[in-house]
Amino acid sequence: MKLLAVTALIAAFVPALPSGAATGAAASPDDCAHADARLRPGTHDHREHNDLTPREAADVEQRLDRVLRGLGIDPDRQSTGAALRVAAPLHVPVYFHVLHNGAKGNVSAAAIERQISTLNDSYAGRNGGADTQVSFELRAVTRTDNAAWFNDPERYEQTYKARLRKGGKSTLNLYSSHIGGDLLGWSTFPWKYKTEPKLDGVTIHYGSMPGGAIDNFNKGFSATHEVGHWLGLYHTFQDGCGGKGDRVADTPAERDPTNGCPTGKDTCPSPGADPVHNYMDYSYDTCMTSFTAGQGARIHKVWKAYRA
Repeated sequence: MKLLAVTALIAAFVPALPSGAATGAAASPDDCAHADARLRPGTHDHREHNDLTPREAADVEQRLDRVLRGLGIDPDRQSTGAALRVAAPLHVPVYFHVLHNGAKGNVSAAAIERQISTLNDSYAGRNGGADTQVSFELRAVTRTDNAAWFNDPERYEQTYKARLRKGGKSTLNLYSSHIGGDLLGWSTFPWKYKTEPKLDGVTIHYGSMPGGAIDNFNKGFSATHEVGHWLGLYHTFQDGCGGKGDRVADTPAERDPTNGCPTGKDTCPSPGADPVHNYMDYSYDTCMTSFTAGQGARIHKVWKAYRA
């Protein structure tokens, strides 16, 4: 998740529906099954409802280990860079769903191709860092002219996903829309698929796509960040300086999410400066460059448990 400098809290953002907006079974924002999200820096003095507490993350990890052992896989052997080097590449089919209001938000085919290219560059290590051995192939694009869905995708998440989602647990459904407040996007975690398959997927602000209108967040890395959650990664600042952090050994512990692209940020006493260039932090897009080998290994471990 990531926040912009605005005065309204996203939890309170429920704009009036435009005249003639379509109606349907709509869930309130608090009912949405988001796993995590990206926020721009802003004014928010409450715990984001998409973040995991240390206890929640510990419960997820216990279940993950049980699933892997049930598959005959040693969870610890699947958590290292060495495991990534011998992992089979993952090829993810993508359905891109454009939600728009007339011309507003009706992103071009070229913009969508740039976003998919950005995902492939990010996960192949072409901007820096590790090659996670994950690639993405665009299968089809849908376009839905619906003012309500476009302007309030959190509220109508259950409606548009139920109608538009394609494929199974290994298929990425990526939705673009206008997201109010500070929110740049959100994702579901892979362990949610079994109980909520229709909600599985990633929603991003169309202005965060490559060349978009959101200053500092328009290189397409909001999608990279959210797809990281869809693949099972936590924020680099998960659990802060204590606990087991993001469960990745080669991302140094980080107490607070990064704002901008600071030099020398080091918020925890353990070795290593904060991973401000990591896609799973909250840094500006201009600062983000990489995943680590450990993050790549975790992606493959979680994929075996929940998306294979």
